[in-house]
Amino acid sequence: MSTILQDNPVYRFAGFELQPDERRLTREGNPVALTPKVFDTLLLLVERAGHVVSKDELMAALWPGRFVTEANLTKHIWFLRKALGESEEGGRYIETVSKTGYRFVAPVTRIARVPVSIPVAPNSSHPVAGVDSQPDSVRDDSPGVAASVEKPRRWPRHAGVATTAVILVGAVAWLWLRAPGLREKQFAPADIAGDSVAIVEFNNLSRNPKDAWIGPATEELLGTDVSLGGRLHPVPGELVRAARIGLPAPGAGGYAPETIARLHQQLVTTYVVSGSYLAYGTGDDPPVRLDLAVQDARSGATIATLSRTGKVAELPALITIAGAELRKDLGAGQQSPDESKLAANAQPPNAEVMRHMGFALEALHRYDPARARDELLQAIAQAPDYAPAYADLAKAWSALGYKDKALAAAGRAAAHSADLPEFMRLEIAAQRYQAQFDWPRAIDSLRKLVALQRGDPEATFELIDVLLAAGKPDAAASALADLRKLGQPVSGDARVELAAARIATAHDDAKAERAHAARALQLAVARGAPGLTADAELELGVALSNDDQTRAGQMFDRALDDYRRLGNPSGEAAVRRDIGNLYLEKDPQRAGKEYQHSLALYQSIGDQNGIASVYNDLAIVLWTSGDRDGSVTAVRNALQIRRMTGDIAGQAWALAALAVELSDETASDDVIENFRQAANLDATIGAHGHRGFTLYSLSDILRLRGALTDARAMCADAQAEYAKVSDPVVHLAADFECAQISLDRGDLAGAEAGLRRARDAAVQSGEMMMVGNADLTLGQIRMGKGEWAPAASYIESAIREYGSAELTTGEAVALSLDALCDAALGKTRERDNAAARARELRSRINERQEVIQADIALAELQGETGQREQAIEQLRNIADDARKRQWQNWALEADLASARVLAAGGETTRANALRTSIAATARKLGFGWVLQRLQRT
Repeated sequence: MSTILQDNPVYRFAGFELQPDERRLTREGNPVALTPKVFDTLLLLVERAGHVVSKDELMAALWPGRFVTEANLTKHIWFLRKALGESEEGGRYIETVSKTGYRFVAPVTRIARVPVSIPVAPNSSHPVAGVDSQPDSVRDDSPGVAASVEKPRRWPRHAGVATTAVILVGAVAWLWLRAPGLREKQFAPADIAGDSVAIVEFNNLSRNPKDAWIGPATEELLGTDVSLGGRLHPVPGELVRAARIGLPAPGAGGYAPETIARLHQQLVTTYVVSGSYLAYGTGDDPPVRLDLAVQDARSGATIATLSRTGKVAELPALITIAGAELRKDLGAGQQSPDESKLAANAQPPNAEVMRHMGFALEALHRYDPARARDELLQAIAQAPDYAPAYADLAKAWSALGYKDKALAAAGRAAAHSADLPEFMRLEIAAQRYQAQFDWPRAIDSLRKLVALQRGDPEATFELIDVLLAAGKPDAAASALADLRKLGQPVSGDARVELAAARIATAHDDAKAERAHAARALQLAVARGAPGLTADAELELGVALSNDDQTRAGQMFDRALDDYRRLGNPSGEAAVRRDIGNLYLEKDPQRAGKEYQHSLALYQSIGDQNGIASVYNDLAIVLWTSGDRDGSVTAVRNALQIRRMTGDIAGQAWALAALAVELSDETASDDVIENFRQAANLDATIGAHGHRGFTLYSLSDILRLRGALTDARAMCADAQAEYAKVSDPVVHLAADFECAQISLDRGDLAGAEAGLRRARDAAVQSGEMMMVGNADLTLGQIRMGKGEWAPAASYIESAIREYGSAELTTGEAVALSLDALCDAALGKTRERDNAAARARELRSRINERQEVIQADIALAELQGETGQREQAIEQLRNIADDARKRQWQNWALEADLASARVLAAGGETTRANALRTSIAATARKLGFGWVLQRLQRT
């Protein structure tokens, strides 16, 4: 093991800790949200603590090469002071030096030169101790499910994919052009298909931040020039950058043998291209020198080196020349005239556009899509027909969560892509179709890309993700099988197992998901790939969440540490969310803190989509803790952001969630409209699973209002939507709802048949809440027929099922009905015990609509124990309140219970009058089951 000293300073002052490499500021261990520019402002001041930093120097460093007014700097200083907790005038941390600049005045401790042990061959630094190769857990992407009586607590699944897993090092998957492919001269073209090339980040020898754009821009342009032909495949830049962490800088002839060996092991790449650049002199167009080295990663031998010098303005041409010479040295042959023309069209039209593109790529590498967006807009202003700038802008907008703007930029990229190389045109087309949720054409474009780039696994990885997003897990599994046939290029690649885990999730195969995630972790550790290790730890943590929360928490903690070391705030934020989900039920306070950490991280990088997702999570925490108003506010915040960003799936989720929350107060027109809007949005993007949820939830509201015909039609539509989804579990709630509607209409035979089918399916899938719901409703049917002993048997089964699943609301309702059965059977002691337990559980529940059945039953029990007037008064109040909330179903149930109490007490006249009123309403609305029971009262 070799030890390399890295100058990764940490600055501490007044309870704060500033970690430049991880782009993190914490106070007493808690993250402080800063925008990227405000973070850079703080870093510049802290690095020069005790000294004045002039306004000109700050503006030049923060906005290199751009004209901005002093007001921009003043605004950022104001934001910084606010984040640090000092007054607008400052003084405690930042001192204003009149007409000059600013000085950081708080005492700063700098911890530098941290020794980092880097093994040449990865060892057990990330052991996979305790990870089974045959897991059997169940993954749950939902944010949490509360108890339910007649239906599941209607919280929809999060919109989007991957609300829980980060694929690869993720945030820099926005890069559009990939690393180049190079050909070694002694191989014929037929021999080199499947070989890979890793282009390693170029070193900025001057260390001047104003030149930071040259490296990423050079990598992109050189890659475009030398990789045409599709006979080599590039290693994705995000994997290369993760592998490069901790490596010493290469020399003029490339890397030392032990370093090349490590890169070869981590990336399984055939060739490595490394280099450096030096811009020297003054003025706007200084000279620049490029040095390149190409090495055989298998042997460490240097295949070719070259050095070229020119002016910064000449960089596009200089890189083209360098690429041509490399092709010649490596025996790759010269480009055809057509290839040269297409490659030239992919080049920036001038060095100024190239500079903005380079800064944009450098910002994306640092997880700063907001800065990338600004740079790309500048590039487009100077070159409005340059398709690559629009393509990268689409990805920056998407990373920030702005779906409409991403779609518009992708459309502009496609409109200007006709004269680009074919693989770029296909990439842009796929990007555009994905933004439009046009899955068939996105899939078609990617299949063509796979065929074009023979032996390149990257296009197939993207195809698998799109097939999963399109709800085609079988096709994704077929694509993965084809990918495995490539052999060496993907042998030992953890991403293959991660893709298999995602496919297993889509197939609801928890055991396979866990096995593939564990295997992915083993492969990532064996290769010493830190980014993939973190991704696999996160994936495995999610897979373990339901069955082994202790080990799941351990995986999440490890993923958190790894994402921190990588400086990946997006990955860290995702882990925080999953930790919150892990603790949602057993420790809501801990869950809330994790969500707040995640929110701060997403805010620090400007990820609006992430911010909205955390608001979804916080809504669940607030709801379960009893803060209904806070929960509604959180969902409204999420909806506002989703509308601002144009996220259709996110809007549908938020609208449905808002309707769910409001429906616990009323079955109003607003609730129905929210559900209808959500369903319409789902239809535009083909979100069949969420649309099924929305439609059956809407059918339940229509049922409560007494619109049974509309409710039945809507529930059938929900079943049709679920039929398009492969998950065998999701349709259970709709099947149960449709059976409930049949029961309300008086179709007992149809209702019982539907309930038994739903129960059998729920038993097979282990959905105990649904088993409990079916047993409870079957028991109520027996109660309505006066078959008290069979009714009690069904209801007692429901009590056990709810209890085992810790569903408090369901248990409270079942116990209250069980007490009524005991009363009818003359079991006084059992009646009182069940009633007491039901009341105790009812006192903990803050829901209204879901638990009203328990309120009705407990009130009726008062009549059974001689408190008839109190029971009738309470039941009248429940019925009146239900009518105000447009819960016609529950109003009739309360009136029917009151009629039973009156009849049992011998008050025939009052009972008959109430029965007449009930009958009129039930006939008008079509509640046949109420009429059938009314005849027995």
